[in-house]
Amino acid sequence: MYRAGYAALLLTLSLQFTVIAQTASQSPVAHWKVEAEPERFAPGPGTQPLTGAEEGTVEPRENRPAWCPAKGKQCNTPPIGDGWSALTVMADVFVENVRGNYQAIVCRDRWGGPTGDVFGLVISPDGTWTARVKTDKGQCALTTPATAGWHLVALTYDGTHLRLFLDGHKAAEHAHSGTLAPEPGTPIAFGTYSGSANGSLVGALREVRIWSVPLSPQTIAELGKTWAEEVEATRPNGFWFAQASDTHVTDTKSVEIVNDGVDSINADTRVDFSLWLGDLTRAADPDEMVLARLALKRLTKPHYTVRGNHDLRSGVYDGEFGPLRRRLEHRGWVFLLIDSNPGDKTPISQTEHTWIRDQLKTINANTPIVLCTHHPLMPHTKSYLIAGAGDILALFKDHRLKACLSGHYHGNQEETAEGILFTTTACLSTTRGNFDGTKPKGYRLFHCEDDQIAGEFVPVQGQD
Repeated sequence: MYRAGYAALLLTLSLQFTVIAQTASQSPVAHWKVEAEPERFAPGPGTQPLTGAEEGTVEPRENRPAWCPAKGKQCNTPPIGDGWSALTVMADVFVENVRGNYQAIVCRDRWGGPTGDVFGLVISPDGTWTARVKTDKGQCALTTPATAGWHLVALTYDGTHLRLFLDGHKAAEHAHSGTLAPEPGTPIAFGTYSGSANGSLVGALREVRIWSVPLSPQTIAELGKTWAEEVEATRPNGFWFAQASDTHVTDTKSVEIVNDGVDSINADTRVDFSLWLGDLTRAADPDEMVLARLALKRLTKPHYTVRGNHDLRSGVYDGEFGPLRRRLEHRGWVFLLIDSNPGDKTPISQTEHTWIRDQLKTINANTPIVLCTHHPLMPHTKSYLIAGAGDILALFKDHRLKACLSGHYHGNQEETAEGILFTTTACLSTTRGNFDGTKPKGYRLFHCEDDQIAGEFVPVQGQD
């Protein structure tokens, strides 16, 4: 027992020493970073100067200064990497929107031309990170889903495999061999492709590093941990999320207002995620459910759904959107998303009660909680109130329930009782109207700070 424990300790210390030694001894061949005084995107010692960086601006992104490339302008530096047998490229990047056009982050890439490509970190129009290298054996590319916000993205190539890392974690890997293609006429470009202004980055860069060796997964994990701690330390106080419901998708025409809502949420860089609280479709028709899923897939930040009474056809909702109940933890808050079906006059099932109790057993009594349902739980506003609402609320008597967010009633209702915020929201639909007689359709935007939550309605269509 003693020997096994001692051996494990030695192995742990050895791995830690390896990470530290590799990081210390294998300094980047090239290094560019935002400098606050004066504000610029500048090369480090021994690194080639940049051409065109002055065209961009240094601006804060979530309290971190970053270099925003000028649209239609290029920022280049002389090429490195020709004939290398190994490579690491790492970028600290803020992305505002992951869909639309190709977005180059750091490249020696001629934008798909027959010649000139060496390596590239890119966001593709389908919303994926793409890492690629070209060697004398051909080109290899890897992808993984992308989201907006701050990310540490890296590619490594060791002569046998190309790997893609996101925020310190390996996201994709593929076998590849050969030495990097010699393309002396292709510069390194930041925020565009090499040799053209195509592929403009909709975002900002804080730091780019290039090594002539493949950093190990342990080293990248350690760098990712340090990066994540810095990002978290500089985040603004509190966080924002969006909530919509009752889209009642029936056909492609009915998706248009949902697309407008998605575009509005995507454009708000404060939003960390969004909640969609049921009645995503008119009648849970499989085609309707696919249309609803594809509409929400355009969101650039994570999104989470619950099932409404119009989504009840067996196996259709969960086949497209997954589990009927979820637990989400975000920056010290817990969100519980439950299935409140079958409807207003029937209490939720004992299965749902049991699931809530099981979750509460593992949640600290001081943790702020948000409960999300399709059917309202409002204690005083009785419109469309689900039967047994009081029994549900009683489950939280020893916990800090801060909000109950619901859909089902198409209208903006808000009340606070015993320190709990209760809301319903106008529908985000053109196939249905609001039950309170108002015209605006839209979603709610919530701000959580410390243990407080407040929301406001954001109209998308029909504002007088």
